[in-house]
Amino acid sequence: MIRCKRRFRRHSPEGGWGYADREVAMTHTVAASRAPASAHPSEIADLAGPVATEVGCALYDVQWRGGTLVVLASAMAGGAIGVEALGRLSRRLSAALDAADVIEGRYVLEVSSPGLERSLHRPEHFAGAVGEQVVIRTSESPRRRIVGEILESDPSGVSVRVEEISSGEQGHAQAGPDEIGQILTVPFDDIAKARTTFEWGPRPRRKPGSRSTPHSKSDPRSKPGRQGR
Repeated sequence: MIRCKRRFRRHSPEGGWGYADREVAMTHTVAASRAPASAHPSEIADLAGPVATEVGCALYDVQWRGGTLVVLASAMAGGAIGVEALGRLSRRLSAALDAADVIEGRYVLEVSSPGLERSLHRPEHFAGAVGEQVVIRTSESPRRRIVGEILESDPSGVSVRVEEISSGEQGHAQAGPDEIGQILTVPFDDIAKARTTFEWGPRPRRKPGSRSTPHSKSDPRSKPGRQGR
């Protein structure tokens, strides 16, 4: 077993980006090219969940990304999770996986937080994102791209206040003004992909029924009241 430290970018609550150490446990410096077939994410989640609870974390998701086993965890009460807690989880989980011997072959264990913009896969993910902005892509024809705020989530689907919506394979056909601001219920069976989005600074206020327009950035060299010569 080889244990190493990698550096990664981490956003601080005070603003800006900084660097911190994240411990990553791995069985070899060269990762396997694909996920070992013997270990299903749900099986690993059953093992990782109690370990996360023991170190004061909440397991968010377990994913295979090629030969990398990605374990995402958050703080118990929600919000940002500290680097120290992620390090404890990485060490404890690495030992637990070795003891259980549920994964055959080489793999990389990566333990991190879901991030400000995170993927939503399960009903509990959507329930935890109530009040947040999301982008949802539907699977049924015509496929739609929906941007809005999650208002409610239940075992069958999610309710979203629509801010932007488009349809078609490439998402070029825009919805009518009457759909903007409306509450749309999307069944989980119709969701192909979903993730939260994070906007820096205050969001512009729009009247119900108005279209969403792209944000424009002013020239930083210009000042109010200054006339060009």
